Amino acid sequence: MKFVIIGTAGHVDHGKSAVIKALTGTDTDRLKEEKLRGISIDLGFASLPLAADLVAGVVDVPGHERFLKNMLAGTGGIDLAMLVIAADEGVMPQTREHLAMLELFGIKHGIVVVNKVDKVDAEWLELVEGEIREFIKSTFLRDAPFCRVSALTGEGIGELREKLAEMTGRLTVRDRNAPFRLWIDRIFTIKGYGVVVTGSVLSGQAKVGNNIRVYPSGNIVRVRGLEWHGNKVNEIIAGQRAAINLAGIELEQISRGMLLSAVERGEVSLSWDVVADWQQEVTSGVRVRLHLGTGEFLGRVYAFKEVSHRTMRLILEQPLAAGSGDRGIIRLYSPQQLLGGVTLIAPGRATRRLASGRAALAEAVDKTDQSAAIYHRVAESRLVLTKEEIRRQSGYLPDKAVDKMVDKLVVAKRLYCLDGVYIAAGMFEQITKVITGILKEYHKTQPDRSGLSKEVIRQKLMLDEKSFDTLLPEWLGNGMLVISGGDLALKSHADKHGGWQRDLIDKAVIVLDNTGLENINPALLAQKLLLPADKSKAAHDVLIRAGVLVKANDIFVYSKTIQYIVQLIHTHFKEQDTLTVAELRDILNTSRKIALPIMEYLDMHKYTVRDGDVRRPGRKTLDLSE
Repeated sequence: MKFVIIGTAGHVDHGKSAVIKALTGTDTDRLKEEKLRGISIDLGFASLPLAADLVAGVVDVPGHERFLKNMLAGTGGIDLAMLVIAADEGVMPQTREHLAMLELFGIKHGIVVVNKVDKVDAEWLELVEGEIREFIKSTFLRDAPFCRVSALTGEGIGELREKLAEMTGRLTVRDRNAPFRLWIDRIFTIKGYGVVVTGSVLSGQAKVGNNIRVYPSGNIVRVRGLEWHGNKVNEIIAGQRAAINLAGIELEQISRGMLLSAVERGEVSLSWDVVADWQQEVTSGVRVRLHLGTGEFLGRVYAFKEVSHRTMRLILEQPLAAGSGDRGIIRLYSPQQLLGGVTLIAPGRATRRLASGRAALAEAVDKTDQSAAIYHRVAESRLVLTKEEIRRQSGYLPDKAVDKMVDKLVVAKRLYCLDGVYIAAGMFEQITKVITGILKEYHKTQPDRSGLSKEVIRQKLMLDEKSFDTLLPEWLGNGMLVISGGDLALKSHADKHGGWQRDLIDKAVIVLDNTGLENINPALLAQKLLLPADKSKAAHDVLIRAGVLVKANDIFVYSKTIQYIVQLIHTHFKEQDTLTVAELRDILNTSRKIALPIMEYLDMHKYTVRDGDVRRPGRKTLDLSE
């Protein structure tokens, strides 16, 4: 079964609703005020079976300029436009405005319906059609068929239905395998059921019991029930008009213009970069109305520095949930003149300049080069991305299509796949160049230190922990970097520094063997090893990491001295059950200032166990006895 969405367009009182009623038998003017005034005010909907395996959902839009906001809410998601023009009036202001908006929305297929032919003679009808053909000659309707009808008498309605069946039968169906998406155009409640929303299913499918996301809040709700043109169904698919009974949300939490989406898709931002097709000059900072999906969003457009106004930054007054490649229409805030159409590139970044990567992404989105758009979106990120994150950034392309393009980019070595996540080859090389520069500069200024803290480097690179931990094994694996403890170094420096470390350790072992129980701080170490003062701290750190020096609270002791002390207390406990700080002081022939941190070290390492003011043998001391 094939489903398509047909939308009307045209000037007020040219008979759009009447034509739909003649085609479907449905009066789309459902509001009392519409009945009283005789014009459409809000969107109307009808079902139009066109063949045994083809059904169209028809969206009727108001033609009056005061209700243009409502017209735009129904136009963005249609597959085929039906431009209705009254034979007795011809092309009128809203005819021109509606067609311009259809063009800017990117509608590609349409039909011209010349209504009210019963009101004019043949000569007049020829003149009007000539005017219409001149009017549409440079638009997407230039080759569109004309249908002469009278909604009042029924003349030509059968032919119009046949032509619609022929045209919609040739249309490519919307992708049912893409992620689900629906812009909400109506909301109401039904007693005993709760909130019900309606809209056109733009892509994918949803089933009763599925979880879907409501944007921009991001709340997840459950599909309690589904209807398609009054018929209860278990599933709705792309191209259908649908009513969805939602569980998990209240009426006041939802409104026209919100988006229902597959849980794992959609991006939300107050700031979006756009590619624009302006119909008149636009001033940076001007307040505008964005019409996208079924919503109207207020905001301002800003120009980037030293860039044409074709690519601009749109900053909105409320969050917009959408996908890369979505098209919208921009009107001036007041007076509400049509300014042009825009295509969303991606959420805006924290810069007033258009970076080269974002410019390349804008070009790819503008040309609908999906593979290039995926690459440039990954490339401008300094973070590694999962395939799920890449899918979200690709708008509402099918998962399989995104995965296929990602795999091809990996084969072409434009993307690297590292431990199941992805990074652009160019970005990996750029970050590698930066970390090399950071370490070269550090080794130059601190030649006696083994390396720079891994955490400090991560912060300098401005990478999150996940990205850094993914990239680090690559640098270590290719031999560029060496890690020692928590420090990183270039391998060339580590090789050179390693020799210096070994010489230092060998010399320290010889010199410190003749050292008693002293606090070996950097100053004393420099004195004993005849080191320059500026190298003493680095040498001290090396000996600590190598285990030559042992930290006991706030003093540093030679490791063999610690071993000697352990043997002394082991001998003491053979004769005594307890040990005090004063006794340890006397045993070591030192001061309380030295004895106390040594005792605390013995406690910490389980050689002694504190019992009030005395110590008893700890597990490690008892093990020595055994």
